[in-house]
Amino acid sequence: MRPFPAGIAALLLSAVVAPLPVQAAPRSLPAPPALAGSFRNAPTGPVAMAAPVPLEEGWWRGFGDPVLNRMVETALAGNLDIAMAAARLEAAAAGLKAAKGAMLPGASLDASAAVKRQSIEDVQGRAFSRFPGFQRTVEQYGLNGAASWELDLFGRLSAGARAARAEAGAASAGLAGARLTVAAEVVGAYIDARAFEARLALAKARVETLAETDRLLRLRTERGVAALTVTDQSGAELSGAGSAIPALEAALEAQRNRLDVLMGRVPGQAAAEMGQGTVPGVRAPVVPDGPATLLARRPDVVAAQRLVAANDARVAEAIAARYPRLTISGFAGFLANGASNLLTGGALQTGASAGISAPLFSGGRLRAQQAAAEARLNEAVAAWRQTALQAAGESESALLALTKRSAEAEALGAVAARIGDARRRTESAFAAGAVSRVEVLGIERQRLDAEDEAIRARAEAARAGVAAFRALGGGWQAEGPQLAARGGAG
Repeated sequence: MRPFPAGIAALLLSAVVAPLPVQAAPRSLPAPPALAGSFRNAPTGPVAMAAPVPLEEGWWRGFGDPVLNRMVETALAGNLDIAMAAARLEAAAAGLKAAKGAMLPGASLDASAAVKRQSIEDVQGRAFSRFPGFQRTVEQYGLNGAASWELDLFGRLSAGARAARAEAGAASAGLAGARLTVAAEVVGAYIDARAFEARLALAKARVETLAETDRLLRLRTERGVAALTVTDQSGAELSGAGSAIPALEAALEAQRNRLDVLMGRVPGQAAAEMGQGTVPGVRAPVVPDGPATLLARRPDVVAAQRLVAANDARVAEAIAARYPRLTISGFAGFLANGASNLLTGGALQTGASAGISAPLFSGGRLRAQQAAAEARLNEAVAAWRQTALQAAGESESALLALTKRSAEAEALGAVAARIGDARRRTESAFAAGAVSRVEVLGIERQRLDAEDEAIRARAEAARAGVAAFRALGGGWQAEGPQLAARGGAG
């Protein structure tokens, strides 16, 4: 290289590199949210003394309902939200593969064939046409292979690969979160459907009881034993009881349709599949050490954490984009004016080159891209901390609701049981002629009302258990390091 061009090249390169350090200084990791080491609202009372269900994959099997198990498995295989999450994971995996491929040399092979008729009216054509053997029409054949490789001097490509790896990890956690959400929603909808079935049967029995009471009271009125106001009241109660049936039927249909949609199929099939059954009992999960474990147990928290790592790597990538890039390339191939002599030594051609490019002036675009990447990183850190705090709050609330709803269900169940005892004693008294049929029916109405409240409370307690399983991560556990070490351009 001649001295003057070499000096110019060195001057330009130093002008680009001088304002930048050799490598961006490492930054410290963002602090994780400060979560407690133990749960304040871990289940107590009867629900805690009962055999808890291990917090692991397949937790819904702890309810001991084969129909429910089958529905959850169907939903996990056919739910469209899970399918979308799986597609996002596939896209992220492809992005990671592409980012890794960018760090490797690239090679290509091309072949060409051309026919050209030379003009003899331009200067060049007129000059060559005077030589013996000149041909206006010529053929040209080529076969070439080329390779190039951008050296990752300042870590731009490796930072992109780290970001893609973290994004794939976030998508994987997102898929786990979708599966957990769908399983919990199926169990919750199943509990609601069974509760509405039971309450609908009670509502119909209540209508029959009130109809019989109204008939007997009207007979008393006709005989002058009871006043008309008594029959007016019994008729109003009968109408009110009848009006509850359509609402319960609509609610039951809505839950059945919800189950079908969750299972990824056309609504209208759940009723036949469910058949007859009872409301699943309350199940409590084995509670882990404390909210701090949610940082690795909750898929949404882990996904948010991995997005922090991805955005951190994007910052490093933006910093490295301000550094020079060095690319080496080479080629080898054949070029001839005839196909017969294409693959000959005389047609062989080779070449190699190395090139360096550096941003000299970009109008502040590269610095703005770095600032935007740093802002997205700050947003990701805030979202991670917010998600972790919400997870801790949801877990504490779910565990407290499980304890309180279970206590309520136990108390209302005891009330229903005592009224049931009173009903049996009243029937015995009626058989002995000590009380009237109207009094027996009155106790029966109270029993039905108490049983309805007990079923509602049991369903809410069971749903609280499902919420606890979901809030604690459903037994999912993140694998590997959750946040890659942060660096600068490398």
